[in-house]
Amino acid sequence: MQTKYFRINEKEYCHITDDTIFIINSKQVTRVPLEFELGEGWGIASVLNYILFTFLFGYVAISTSFYGAVFLTNIINYGALFLLFLSFVRIRNGMVSSKTPTISREKIKSVCFKTPKFSYPRLVIYFNGPEGKVLRKIIPIYNQKEALSVLKDTRILN
Repeated sequence: MQTKYFRINEKEYCHITDDTIFIINSKQVTRVPLEFELGEGWGIASVLNYILFTFLFGYVAISTSFYGAVFLTNIINYGALFLLFLSFVRIRNGMVSSKTPTISREKIKSVCFKTPKFSYPRLVIYFNGPEGKVLRKIIPIYNQKEALSVLKDTRILN
């Protein structure tokens, strides 16, 4: 099988063919991983985020109903509000992200190449998931020049 690939970290490569995009741990394609349509919604980290969110939401709700505006005079409560916000964002991101190693090119809706200032560049692929839900797959990029040339050769990015 002829693929074009780029490195996404020390041990994994993103391979691109005419009909699929998949991630495996070698340069040589020995197998194409199966595509599964489960999101990150019920992973261990997500369940821990649900528990943290429930605990913090309960703490904030009970404390504000008991103390009222005095709740905001204690500095530790700002930390609780901040952690509540972070856990909500992580839960929301888990609902729209996918950990599938294989994406069919016919399911891809759009592709974005992001280069943040304080992080590594990444490729974000939006694709049709189960039940018409649009999911995203975030692929980190190890070498930006290599990845951009492969993505332009395979016409993933225009």
